[in-house]
Amino acid sequence: MPFPRFEKLEPERRERLLEAAAREFAAHGFAGASINRILEQAQISKGAAYYYIADKADLFAATVQYCSDRIALLDETLDPASLTADSYWPTFARLRREPLTRAFDRPWLFGALKALGQIEPATLMDGPLASYVARFQTYVLAMLRRGLALGVIRDDLPEELLLTWLQALDRGSDDWLLARWSELTPEEVARRSDQTVEAMRRAVAPDGSDLA
Repeated sequence: MPFPRFEKLEPERRERLLEAAAREFAAHGFAGASINRILEQAQISKGAAYYYIADKADLFAATVQYCSDRIALLDETLDPASLTADSYWPTFARLRREPLTRAFDRPWLFGALKALGQIEPATLMDGPLASYVARFQTYVLAMLRRGLALGVIRDDLPEELLLTWLQALDRGSDDWLLARWSELTPEEVARRSDQTVEAMRRAVAPDGSDLA
């Protein structure tokens, strides 16, 4: 993560740098993003920037945290153990929908987070993003295991396969939304998100459950 002195950067300059970085990572992904373009947009010199950050990976880690915080991607106030069989999927749908609607006027916040998918898992777990990724994975796994415990998710498949199915639907839906974002209303984004969660529910429903 950025050097501790990054937090001492004037709030306006820090916000400008992180917003420029989020836009760049959203538009070009991690590999295609240019530090030079980011600094030009943020109106910060290279010398000043490298006083606060080590490299592009360092800036990306700070940007991911910035975007996640702005759209409240993780609701860590929610204890999965508090969910019931009746509240599980409605809560799951809300947790997926609300970050999207919060990002509606600033889709680059969400787009920058999607750039995480372009980075090798080994790099994610051994770099400046390791802490964030570990928190996210713990959160997702806790939700999955609560669904299994409640009997609302099938238990005849390995957890890794269930996660793969859910992530594939999640990724495909997000890519579709981002490609058409300017054509959609907030209500349409919310509806497509809820439809995606319904597809997830059906994909991992217990054998013999009512899929009507």
